[in-house]
This record gives sequence, C-alpha cells and structure tokens, in this order.
Amino acid sequence: MMWYTHVVFGVLFYLIAVLFGAPMSLINIGMAAFGALMPDIDHPKSYISTKLPGGTVMPRFVEHRGATHTIEAAFLITALVGGLAYWITDSYWPGMAFFLGYISHLFADTLTVSGIKWSRFSSFHPRGKIRTGTRGEGLVLILVTFTTLVLFAYLLLPEETSRNLGWVMLMALIATFAIIGKKLKRLK
Repeated sequence: MMWYTHVVFGVLFYLIAVLFGAPMSLINIGMAAFGALMPDIDHPKSYISTKLPGGTVMPRFVEHRGATHTIEAAFLITALVGGLAYWITDSYWPGMAFFLGYISHLFADTLTVSGIKWSRFSSFHPRGKIRTGTRGEGLVLILVTFTTLVLFAYLLLPEETSRNLGWVMLMALIATFAIIGKKLKRLK
C-alpha cells in the first residue's frame, strides 16, 4: 500500500479505539499515523525513510516487508517510541496510538498480493488480492477515508451526526474526494 493509504488506516484504527474509550487527541491521532508509516522504514524510497533523519540506514540491513513487518517489531519499536512519548507526555496513550497505527500497517499490507509474514516465528503468510498503486488500492483508500471521516464526525458530534446521517455521509463523500482526489489520479 502507498504511504497515504497507511496513514488513513492508522487514523481509522485509532478512531475505532476512541469508540472503546481511548482519549480523542490530535497527538494520539498523529502518533497513530506515524506508527502506520513506521514499518516501511525498511524501504529506501518509502515516505518515512526519506523524511526521517537517518531513515535510509535501516534498508541497508533488512529486506522490505521483512523484520519490520512483524508483530515482534511492532512490540519492540512501540516500546522504544512509546517509552519516549511517555517520557515527554506522561501518558501511555501516544504509545498505544503508535502501536495501533503500526498494526494497521500490517493489516493493510496483508490485503496485498504479496502479503506479509506477521511473525518471524511462523510460516503463516496471508495474502490478499490488492496490488499496490492500482485502482484496487484506490477503492480501498476511498472506503477507508470515507469511513474515517464519518467516524470522526460521529466522535466529535454524536447526536448531530446521528440526526443528520445522510448529510454527514454526503459531506464525508465530498471530503473524501477533496482529500484524496490527486492521489487517486496517480493510481494505475
């Protein structure tokens, strides 16, 4: 999946956690998006590798969709990032948000034709039908972005969203294409 699809998946996963009691916070939403990008630190041309200082070092040592695309890496990297975030914020929620974003990345990559091995200690290698950078991914991106926007509206204004669901869905659909329209044009 492309980096922007991963970001939307990460935000969606965190907003689902908000439904179950996680605090609504821009820091946590940002950490979920950051976590959703982190597994691709193993690819030299990934968005995070090119933007993060020292990001091009990791690809020299690990293969893409290898070690960083496992549940073990999710726990290890979350412990590091979450520990730093806890030290800065005095809250464990940014670390939890990062973890949910990381897991969302693994889930999204499982939907692709190459899939991922979720653990280095297992031969289980689930694969989906979506090809990265194609219209298939575009359809997923539309659905996930739309769902994320409707859920965000509900979490911010639950009564108004419930009362005006048709309008909220129409606005979410318009916003979906406004947000991701240029990205969709790049897909094959």
